[in-house]
Amino acid sequence: MLNINGRHVLALKVIAGTNLPVPSGHTPIGYYVRVSTSNGGWNTTMKAAEADHSVSWNETLNIHRPPLTFFRRLMSIFSLTTETIRLEIRALCESAPGPVTVCEFEKTTFEQLLVCNGQSIPLSAINNQDISLTLKAQRRIEATPHTPSSSPEQTRPLDRNVVIFGETGSGKSSFINTIAQKQQLAKTSNDAHGCTSTPECYPVDVSGRKYILIDTPGLNEGSAGAVPDAEAKELLKNLLRELMSSRSDGIGLLVYCVRSATHPRAFIKAYNKVYSEICHKRVPIILVVEGWRNEREMESWWITNGEQCNSRGMHFANYPCDPATHVAEPSSFLRNLIAKHFAVDTSWSGRVSGAMCASSHGQSTQ
Repeated sequence: MLNINGRHVLALKVIAGTNLPVPSGHTPIGYYVRVSTSNGGWNTTMKAAEADHSVSWNETLNIHRPPLTFFRRLMSIFSLTTETIRLEIRALCESAPGPVTVCEFEKTTFEQLLVCNGQSIPLSAINNQDISLTLKAQRRIEATPHTPSSSPEQTRPLDRNVVIFGETGSGKSSFINTIAQKQQLAKTSNDAHGCTSTPECYPVDVSGRKYILIDTPGLNEGSAGAVPDAEAKELLKNLLRELMSSRSDGIGLLVYCVRSATHPRAFIKAYNKVYSEICHKRVPIILVVEGWRNEREMESWWITNGEQCNSRGMHFANYPCDPATHVAEPSSFLRNLIAKHFAVDTSWSGRVSGAMCASSHGQSTQ
């Protein structure tokens, strides 16, 4: 009998790249592989190249879809492998304003990759057959609370997912770059138009643990922006519901980024929608104000605005802040926020998913 209760994941293992070129006029700090589908982007960790211009990543990216209706979920078991994917190798360089794409590969699908059934697949770059990327692709059904299994494939460590959301220009991508300690890992924008059009996943190490920082399209952007407001909200809602479903690893932390000049009364709408309505107040949420560089600045902001947030029913895990220890360096300050407030136990996600299904039965999504 076909099992439809498990989590259906397409696991793409990025093994290594060879003969990687050096971008003209730049000195690369490191290289990473970017995988893009219609539902978002996934990135490996960045690694420096060896003397022979090769990089060994040996990292598995777990690709899954946004939530589907029940009948489309049945069909997705068969159709997920037809998802078109785009593969690139990017370099982060000392003098470049952002990541540089050093090579691209022919667009493919998981269906084509899965033909090799877990065997190594060498791919050659477009217009440069000397550059190669080796992958392995597998389709897995991972156990959920309803489908117990002792398979090693199904007992991997859970992803530590951190979802970052907020208005366009509120510093979401800068937050990621500061934590990763890599300038322009996530593309930033200095104007009112956003630069993130789909959810982007960035793996980072914080205190010896791997976290997945998920950048999302900016909210409240006009129709002329990269992603209109209604579409950005729908993308965020679908992402959160997928991560909270029994098919995914849950959410360990929400990071709400806001502009420094924004009054707390303007936070309430997004706070209620994301934290209260979608996440049912089951996951920690912290507030990060654009421009915060250390705990003293955070403490000062909370002294002025904390009661305004509380009086409107908005409660954040980093308020009141602990003044006992102060970290002056911006990266360490933000990394400490992640490590301190991340929820280790995300087993609530399946229960929330079930409650959502029950409450929304027979109703259309708003």
